[in-house]
Amino acid sequence: MRVAVFSDIHSNYKALEAFLAHVENCRVDAIIGLGDYVTDCPYPERTMSLLYDMEKKYPCHLLRGNREEYLLDNRRQDQGWHISSPNGALYYTYRHVAEADLDWMESLPSEAVLQLGDCPALTICHGAPGAIRGNFQFDRPLKEQCMERLETRYLLGGHTHHQEVSQLYGKTYMNPGSLGLPIDEQGRHAQFALMEGTSQGWEIQLLTIDYDVEGLLKDFRESGIEAYGLYLTRAVKKTLLTGHNYFYYAVCEACNISHKALPDTGEEVWRQVAEKLEL
Repeated sequence: MRVAVFSDIHSNYKALEAFLAHVENCRVDAIIGLGDYVTDCPYPERTMSLLYDMEKKYPCHLLRGNREEYLLDNRRQDQGWHISSPNGALYYTYRHVAEADLDWMESLPSEAVLQLGDCPALTICHGAPGAIRGNFQFDRPLKEQCMERLETRYLLGGHTHHQEVSQLYGKTYMNPGSLGLPIDEQGRHAQFALMEGTSQGWEIQLLTIDYDVEGLLKDFRESGIEAYGLYLTRAVKKTLLTGHNYFYYAVCEACNISHKALPDTGEEVWRQVAEKLEL
């Protein structure tokens, strides 16, 4: 059994195109997606179209991520998104997806246990079991707790944008990294994983591939997303080019300067953040 695993596209459809071309050559038996398919990069509708085509071609096991949760929350009750650094990119994304796309997101589970052939069962989640935004990169006790309680031998999760394979309590945790926005201090490429399984266990290969970065940058200029997301969208661009988490540090800096939660940070604060981080 050969399975491709990805997470955190964040609307980087150029990276998704490269991934799909790669797995076609690998002749995979199934694809696992761990969520955060859209938001932050241009033209989310192109990412959605590729995902629908992928589902027609391969057996797919796809989860909902926190970014999908945000969009669904906005459908249930208007979150007040508008052109701004804090939530302008979410507003842009919401205006570029269809009701059918939101229905598809609603249909996805937030976690699951997969039994593929006679291979050992896989627990899959976005952040952590029971916590869609759980971040093992920043919360080691959470990781230890989840691995200790894990009822399968393998846990697959995303959300951190860091590739990782580690063992704890005789079990294996694997994070394929981010397909669309890796945090690896390098940038300009896509991350995912290939797993080969037998009845004895799974062998895991973490992979990095190139994609059309210049084409994506052109889309940032032509799509209008920068006019919606302002300074935080600049942080997204710098993150994908450098692999340094300017998105996270920009949010932290804005909240620290303003002493307010993210939605309440004003553009003068964001101007200061942009100067400090050279966005």
